Parts: sequence; C-alpha cells; structure tokens
Amino acid sequence: MSAELSAWKSLSYKTAAKDSNGTLSAILELNKASYVGLINTPKIQYVSRPTNEGGNVSYGGMFQVEIKQKGIYRVSLGNASWIELVKDGKLATSVAHQRGPQDSGIRKIVDYALEAGVYTLQLSASGDSATALLITKIK
Repeated sequence: MSAELSAWKSLSYKTAAKDSNGTLSAILELNKASYVGLINTPKIQYVSRPTNEGGNVSYGGMFQVEIKQKGIYRVSLGNASWIELVKDGKLATSVAHQRGPQDSGIRKIVDYALEAGVYTLQLSASGDSATALLITKIK
C-alpha cells in the first residue's frame, strides 16, 4: 500500500480558516491526512483571490503548511475543490494533475514544485462542506 493510501486511513479533523489570521490555527502537517471542515464562500477572505472562487452556495477555506525542503509535493483531495498554494502573494504552479486510485476515497491529485517556506493552501469552489486532504513530498 502506498504511503498516500495508508495515511488516508487515519484522518484527524481540522477546520478551515476564513481569513489570513485564522491560518495560524489551521495548520496542516505533511504526510498526515485530515478531514477538513470548509466554510461557505461568501464568508471567506482569501489571501489571494482564487482562480475558481465558486458561488454563494460553494465552500472553501485556507490552511497553512510549512515546506522545509524544496521538492515536488502532492496534494490529494477527497473531492473536486479547486486547490491553490500561495506564498508571499504568488500562486505556486501545478506540475501534474490526476484522479485518485479507484475506490481509494481520493478524487483529485495535484502536484506542485515548491520552494522551502510557509504556504497558504486555499480550497475553493467546493460543493461539499468537508473533505479529506493530504500533502506529501514525492521528490
């Protein structure tokens, strides 16, 4: 079983932040899957306006994640929310997208080339008020 799928089996609960101050307590740990509670979109003040913000009935939120080493990082998500990583006001560019393995509970996988530093992970345009989320270093 891959590390991604084994981590997916033990989810801890985290609530998304609705503004930049809230990200100080909405911290994601690498290699630890979380079941994240999302917020109705009109109540969120994103750090950077999302490319796909969603509408009044969608959900989203923000989390903080610290990247200690430059590399390729994978964000695995249980639903089809839009994913963006922001550092110093700039969006990280995704380098790959794929669907999760069948029957894994992972709906969407997006890889990013990241430098070391603190990032805000933004989820937007979600049709669900909660989803599972995991960030792992793959290279």
